[in-house]
Amino acid sequence: MYVLGAGILAHGIAAKGPEGVVFANLDLRVEPGSLTVVTGPSGSGRTSLLLVLCGRLRIITGELEVDGFPLPRKARKVRKLIRPARLRPGCELEQRHRVREAITERRLISGTNKASLELGLELVGLDVDRSMLIGELPAEEQLLLAVALAAAPAPAGIVVDDVDAGLTQSGRARVWAALREVTRIGMTVIASSTDRPPGDVNVVRLPVGRFYEPTAEIELAEKAGR
Repeated sequence: MYVLGAGILAHGIAAKGPEGVVFANLDLRVEPGSLTVVTGPSGSGRTSLLLVLCGRLRIITGELEVDGFPLPRKARKVRKLIRPARLRPGCELEQRHRVREAITERRLISGTNKASLELGLELVGLDVDRSMLIGELPAEEQLLLAVALAAAPAPAGIVVDDVDAGLTQSGRARVWAALREVTRIGMTVIASSTDRPPGDVNVVRLPVGRFYEPTAEIELAEKAGR
């Protein structure tokens, strides 16, 4: 399996949640096939940035292109290019499903063949009893399963939220190693974490600049669909 990864370029972007602006004045560059880690404390906008980069949350100011497609205008195209492995809350594997059920469901929904799903599991080094409930798996294996299922259809990139949440030190090391393996086949990986992993990695630190309340200019930009 080899994938042509997506590159991302952003200048001065901002996003807004229910309680106001979650990040602002953000510049970033993501090279195709690289591992980029978004770091910052809880509430700093890490999940919101991942949502923006996979076309699931609109920016209110700034310029953003994913693989040459401008957002938010080409959000539908970007959603096909960048797939979420996990986004919290709302995009996680169902704990009450068995592993084999999750695999079958992903095959039916995405149209991915069985061989590609097996390659995805092999890519992240996951070999588990498929009759087990997902909730019975160790936390790192639940996350690795989510990554394998997202990577199996060979998208240009995946996003992975809260990589270090609830993991032991050895569990974190195992997941980061698996994500690096995903990039070695050319796929772009953007992950969020409270802290950066060891080694050479592109890091986006939040918060950046100064948070501010929405202004009239931002409100107008949002209504205009920028």
